[in-house]
Amino acid sequence: MNGTMGWIVAALVVVVAGAFYFWPTLMQAPTQTETATTTAQSTDTQLTENPDMPGTWRSNEDTKFTREFRADGVVIDRYEGDASAGISGEWTAVDPVAETTLGVPAASLAGKVVIKVVWEGGVETTYFSINSLTDTTMSITDLSSQGGVTTFTRVN
Repeated sequence: MNGTMGWIVAALVVVVAGAFYFWPTLMQAPTQTETATTTAQSTDTQLTENPDMPGTWRSNEDTKFTREFRADGVVIDRYEGDASAGISGEWTAVDPVAETTLGVPAASLAGKVVIKVVWEGGVETTYFSINSLTDTTMSITDLSSQGGVTTFTRVN
């Protein structure tokens, strides 16, 4: 019995020592929500501070269509020759894992920047992934409908 008690005490000492050693590390580890929020905020900051994102972009598929992304989070779609076709909204970069209304599996968007646009004060919300972005060209995939790809050339 004395030998058994020694093993129990030794095991208890190991557990307490391990908890003492690892406790500060465990208390500092961010939660999944904190990590997702930090990722979304840093992605949003990178895009709005990135000189390549804000600007007016003309569609290569339909040259009458332009989309303007402003650094202040405003997006405006326009169609040349149709004054009533203009629509505006607010855009932000989001973490696809945190978006519950995203129509595609978040895992399929690993490594991609996802833009959420809330149009006309909440009438419609759409999502786009940015496939490529340079100072003169941009390619996006519409994640909210049939997954159409649109390529743009910077107008200004």
